[in-house]
Amino acid sequence: MTPNSAPAKAERVGIVLVHGVGEQRRFEHLDGETRSLIAALRTEAKHWNAASDTDNAQITVEIAGATDSTFLAGQDTWTRGPQATVRIIAKGFASGDDATASSEIHFHVHEVWWADVNEPYSLSKQVRFWLWGLSIWRYPGKEASSLPSADLVMPPNVPGNSWLPVWTRLRLLGLGVVFALLGFSIGTILFLLKRLFDLDPPQLLQTITNYVSGVKLYNQRRRFGLGLVPSDEEFLDTIGEPPRVSIRRRMIRTIAEVACNDYDRWYILAHSLGSVAAFNGLMETSWAWPGYLDQPLWQKLIAHFPPMAGPPKPGWTPPTGNTVPQRPVWGGTDIAYRQRIFERFRGLLTYGCPLEKFAAIWPARVPISRTRAFGLDTVWVNVFDPVDPISGVLKQFAGQPPECCPHPQNVGYAASSVLLLSHIRYLTPKKPVPDLATSVMRWLLGGIDVPGQGTNTFGRYQFKAGDRTARLRSALAWATWIAAFLVLAGLGGFVLPLVLKAAASAGAGFRHALSNLFAGH
Repeated sequence: MTPNSAPAKAERVGIVLVHGVGEQRRFEHLDGETRSLIAALRTEAKHWNAASDTDNAQITVEIAGATDSTFLAGQDTWTRGPQATVRIIAKGFASGDDATASSEIHFHVHEVWWADVNEPYSLSKQVRFWLWGLSIWRYPGKEASSLPSADLVMPPNVPGNSWLPVWTRLRLLGLGVVFALLGFSIGTILFLLKRLFDLDPPQLLQTITNYVSGVKLYNQRRRFGLGLVPSDEEFLDTIGEPPRVSIRRRMIRTIAEVACNDYDRWYILAHSLGSVAAFNGLMETSWAWPGYLDQPLWQKLIAHFPPMAGPPKPGWTPPTGNTVPQRPVWGGTDIAYRQRIFERFRGLLTYGCPLEKFAAIWPARVPISRTRAFGLDTVWVNVFDPVDPISGVLKQFAGQPPECCPHPQNVGYAASSVLLLSHIRYLTPKKPVPDLATSVMRWLLGGIDVPGQGTNTFGRYQFKAGDRTARLRSALAWATWIAAFLVLAGLGGFVLPLVLKAAASAGAGFRHALSNLFAGH
């Protein structure tokens, strides 16, 4: 049996994982998140077998390896393509009339990887990043799209929330101040440790620059390369276009491939900034779709039965003007049939999601579609933690019918009590269960209740927006930020005199050397 074949009774479920900001290597996010889901599934198997007094619940994991590999490669090569990279076979998890030893669910796991779109690290990148970080609170807003197909979408801002952009900008100002203190105090100390004591401390500033600059990248018009005066370094298929187009292209291409695989149902699990890419892919207009795909994949959509792309309805007038990305020369007036593409799409899970912040400052970057494409059984679950400064409750994305954009269901989850760590520990297994990973796995198995609802809750880790637990975690976050500010300010006060003294000494030595040089003449 081939890696992607399935017996007649097997249900085929597609899972698309989208990573957020960071320096993830290929398949690194897929590996980490899938491990958490597998751990949750194994725990479920133990409980399932204990409850039924059988060993019917079994799990097998397969990796699609490549036929070729690099000469003298240090590790095996995984395959990325139209088919899934990882397949998880869950046997014996059905209930009721379907409870047979042969019942199987095959999870086909895909990854949207875009970390390489980020700019290569350099001194000029670090300078641009810190200038951007200190000015982001005054970064120009982008209220609405001016593209030809802009009438097919709407910005997410809801009237009556004029305070949200101001509050968001004030928080960004505070965040910029904290990172400025971090860069000055900790950065100086690490520099001195390396130069004076020949130690090799962590490259903290480089890590922060490469990690957070993903957010900056999403709002840039150009992608820069190396060099003190860097030149443009877009990808070949995105020359003259913003780098976010490259990220969206990865997302939309994966959506097209998964739709063509005819899974019985499929889901998107998006973390951090990856939730913005996922949302863009779900909301992109039918007219813009051809610009994201190559011709063979577009023809595959057209040849699918029923077709997922092709000519528009008679009498429809296509928009005029250039699109971003530009439509291909082979596109004609063909459009994507989004309703057919998302016919079997059942849910979006966002965690550590910054969409509300984009809605407050750059709503044109996260437009909502005005056209119907989703079934009423398609759900959107947004998991947030007040300790995580990136996440937030989504309130600005319910301005259209759910067939145009599923209305987000916000669920609080105690990912971690440690600031910043909370952003990366949503799917980390916890004890006692159920945790988020367990709840998500029960949902993917075909449970009726979505994560955080009905009988499929997160147990002790779950709370609601605005309740006592949410307020306490928000207070914890504020206390941690204030403590970090005071500590960094204290370190800055300690480091600044040393820096000024060293600068004065270096200046005096330089002047003395110059005077001796001229005196010699």
